[in-house]
Amino acid sequence: MMKKSLLPFLACLVIFLAACKKNALDEVQPVQATFQLSFDAATKDLGLSLTGTEITLTNKMDGTINKAKADKDGKVVFASITPGNYSAVASLTIKAADYTTLTGTYIVQDIVFNGSLETNVTASNGALAITLKSGTLGNWVIKQVYYGGSSTTNGAVFRDQFIEIFNNSNEVLYADSLYISMVHGKSTKVSGVDVTQPAFQSNGQFNWANSLNMKAANPNTDYVYLKTLYMIQGTGKTYPVQPGTSIIIAQNALNHKASYVGPTGTAYSVKDPSLTIDLSKADFEVYYGDIAGNTPYASDIDNPLVPNLKVLNTGYISDMVFNSNGYEAVVIFKTNTNPSLLLAYAEPEATAITSATKLYLQLPINLIIDGIDIAHTTTASRAAKRIPDAVDAGFTFTAGGSYSSQSVIRKTSTTAGGRRILKDTNNSTADFDYLTIADPTKTVFK
Repeated sequence: MMKKSLLPFLACLVIFLAACKKNALDEVQPVQATFQLSFDAATKDLGLSLTGTEITLTNKMDGTINKAKADKDGKVVFASITPGNYSAVASLTIKAADYTTLTGTYIVQDIVFNGSLETNVTASNGALAITLKSGTLGNWVIKQVYYGGSSTTNGAVFRDQFIEIFNNSNEVLYADSLYISMVHGKSTKVSGVDVTQPAFQSNGQFNWANSLNMKAANPNTDYVYLKTLYMIQGTGKTYPVQPGTSIIIAQNALNHKASYVGPTGTAYSVKDPSLTIDLSKADFEVYYGDIAGNTPYASDIDNPLVPNLKVLNTGYISDMVFNSNGYEAVVIFKTNTNPSLLLAYAEPEATAITSATKLYLQLPINLIIDGIDIAHTTTASRAAKRIPDAVDAGFTFTAGGSYSSQSVIRKTSTTAGGRRILKDTNNSTADFDYLTIADPTKTVFK
């Protein structure tokens, strides 16, 4: 009797488990993702073709990458991908000669169009739109950023960070009045941001349209917001930089392989000098110690043999310290207007402006010569990009992450007359690689 009474129960259990299994399988069934590309308003009537535009689709949870190319109508289809959150970056390179023939506008460099989209791919998605824009291809490019620092126990921690800027042209450029800035943005990983709030865009980055007293019509796409502002001082022709060469801007222009004593008497040393670098021959350094009202780091020393950049905005920090986890972005620019006259805004989450409110200068992207977005090494820990697509449609990062001694470095595109020309497509995902140990000698290329 007991065995018979169990039969209906067991039958129901089998049916239930089969249904659960079916539902589980349904949840992970691949879906088709379709993207529709178009050129922006400034380009759409030039007669350019979208054929061959490539989309790189990155799963934001596990880092899986898929690629596909557009047809003549700008349609890109991924026939079978796992549903989930993705970052899509579209890129199209048009040869200079082809662009000149099609548009009648003479250019000497190939032109690159980029666009990106953060999206949740599901079975119910229609065609997802991405707009392609071309950015400025400048003579100056950011060649290397050493943001991660070296070991916290055996290296120099963050004291050895630097940025390298390269003359990518065929003529002498002058570094005088070149501005370098870190860009402000939300550094919380995307999954930790409540994107239903008006202070945020759907990708998890600040929605600057919600900032108090915002005057700009397109504050999220036409501007970046500066956290720091440094300038190379000079008379106009004080610091010539030859074609195919670079300058190094150090946080501390010291030999970090050797011991030294800070201005307050604190001794600094490294257990393993091979993990860090010698920056004593840097071209410039950033020094906060002579800024009124500022308390510099105890490790910050002014090297009298290395010119200091003028600190126009400290960024509410005590030195040029890059975020070692990669929550960072950097731009370089020149302007005839005093940047201190730029409008400044509070974070979009601010509900009132007081004397304690931090304000960030609003820089038009048409002034930017070059810029790169740097991301966290771990896909699931990344924050949203803070630079618009026209400046950088992608992002870059080191494989080792924070305190790994690694740096990101721009790839070589070609050589001309023995001079290297570095890759500059305004997409740092394509333009950058990384070094297993940062190198400030200016001689290393990828």
